[in-house]
Amino acid sequence: MQNITFSINSDALRKGVEARAQMGARADFEALKLRTLRQCGGCNDATCTVVHNIAPMEQISFPGIVRACTATATTAVTTVATKAMNAVRGAQVSTEKEPMADQYAVGDAAAPKRGLARFVELIHGVAISNDVKGRPGRISTLLGPTGHYERLSFWTHVAGALLFIVYAILRQVNAGNNGSVEGGLTTASGWTIAAVFLTSSIYHGTAPDPHFSFVTRVLDYIAIYVGITVSTTADIAVATRGFQNVPVETVLDLPLAAGIIIAFFVWRRWLTPLDVTWEEHQHRVNAKKRGDCSLCIGLFSRGHCDGAHTHSRQATSLLIFANFFMSAPTAFALLGRDVASVVLALQIIGFVLVVFGMAVDRVLEWPDAHLIEEDETCFACPKTCGGAMNSHAVWHMIAALSAACTVASREFALANY
Repeated sequence: MQNITFSINSDALRKGVEARAQMGARADFEALKLRTLRQCGGCNDATCTVVHNIAPMEQISFPGIVRACTATATTAVTTVATKAMNAVRGAQVSTEKEPMADQYAVGDAAAPKRGLARFVELIHGVAISNDVKGRPGRISTLLGPTGHYERLSFWTHVAGALLFIVYAILRQVNAGNNGSVEGGLTTASGWTIAAVFLTSSIYHGTAPDPHFSFVTRVLDYIAIYVGITVSTTADIAVATRGFQNVPVETVLDLPLAAGIIIAFFVWRRWLTPLDVTWEEHQHRVNAKKRGDCSLCIGLFSRGHCDGAHTHSRQATSLLIFANFFMSAPTAFALLGRDVASVVLALQIIGFVLVVFGMAVDRVLEWPDAHLIEEDETCFACPKTCGGAMNSHAVWHMIAALSAACTVASREFALANY
C-alpha cells in the first residue's frame, strides 16, 4: 500500500481563502443589486405599488449581509496592512543597504597625481584631512567628514619615532661609553628603533595607494628586522660585557638570519604581482558582531597581504627578539645576580608586551568590537582628529612600551658595570 503525502502551500492556501471570501461577498452583494421588482401578486391593497430597485428580503438573508460586509471590511484592512508592512520593510531594507562612502581611498580618481605630488597627497589625506566630497554614500560616524582609518596608526608611529630620536640624541651627546662595543650598539639601537617607527609611519601614510605601499611595506619589513637585530645584538653585548669570550659566529648569527629573512620577503615581493597581494581587510570580530562589512562604520582598509607567509614573518621576528634569553646565564655570571635579575625582568616584560600586542591586533582585535557597536565613543574622535583607535594603533603603543623596556634594561646594566 503506497503512502500518500500531502504538501500544503501556506501562501496558496491563504490566497485561496481570501479569494473564496471575496467570491462569497460578491454573490451576496449581487442579491442586493438594485433591480426592478414586480408588484406583489398576493396583495389586493390599492395602495400597494410597484417598488423599484429594492430586492425582496427573501432573496437575501441577514447573515448574508453581515458576511458580505465583514468579508469586504476584512479584505480592505488586510490590503492596507499589507501595503503598510511592505512600505516599512522597504524602508528598512533601503536603510540597511545604503552604501558608505569610501573614506580609505585618497585623492581624486578622475585626476590622479604621480610621483612626489602623489606622495604628498597621500600623507596629507591620511595624516591631516581626507577630502571625500563628491563620493557617494554616508560618512562614517567614527571618522567624521575628513577622517581616515590609518590616521592614528600614522601618528602613533610618528610619536614613537620622535621619542626615540630624542633618546638617541641625548645618549649620543651625554653617554660616556659610546666608545665601547656595548655602548656604541646601545646608541645604534636607539637610532634604529627610531628608524623603525619612522618607516612604519611612512608605510601607513602611503597604505591607501597600492603602488606606493608595494614598496613601503617591504621597507617597513626591512626596518623592523634590522631594528630587532641591532637591539637584540646590543642586549647580548651588554649582557656579555662587549662579547667577552663569545665566538664570532655567535655574534653573526642574528645578522645573517635577519639578512636571509629580508632577502626572502624582498624576493617574494619582486615575484608576486601587485594585484595578487592587494586586498580588502576584514575584521574577524566584525563578522561576529554584525552581518555587514566593516565599511559600514569606517573600520575598513586595504593593503598588501603576506598570504601563506604571514605567520612566518611574525614567528621569525619573535625568534630574533627572543634570542637574548640564550645569553641569560652569561648575564648572571658577568653582571651579578641583582643586576641580571632586573635586566632579565625588563627583557621578559618587553617580550611579553610584544606577544600581547600581536594578540590584541590579530586575535582579540580590541577595541574594534566596541567601535563596531558604536558604544565606546572614547576610542574615536570624528570631530577633532578624524581617527579611530583601532587594534593596530593600540599595538603600536604597546610596541613602543616594549622597546622602552629593552632600552631601560640596557641602560640599567650599563649604569651598574
